[in-house]
Amino acid sequence: MLTYEEARGIGINACIDRLGRDFVTKYRENGCSAYGDRGSYASCFVGVSDRPAPEMTDGLRLTSVDPFPYIARCNVAYSDGKITFLDCVLPATA
Repeated sequence: MLTYEEARGIGINACIDRLGRDFVTKYRENGCSAYGDRGSYASCFVGVSDRPAPEMTDGLRLTSVDPFPYIARCNVAYSDGKITFLDCVLPATA
């Protein structure tokens, strides 16, 4: 039985590996990760962009542009550590 902390670590690393560790490291300034406890599993996400980051401005910015063209999402079961990948949009280098 995994703890939430163990499962999220496994999940984030699995997402990074799915995207390609070298790719994620190269564009780490334009990426993010997120995770959450869903009761029987941890939900994990890694998003990365290989495009220049948009300039930040004050105020509200509404856009339909996805900031992360490359993503990996997975769930990691607490019971057995099974990783189930969900949405994945991978770079050509992965």
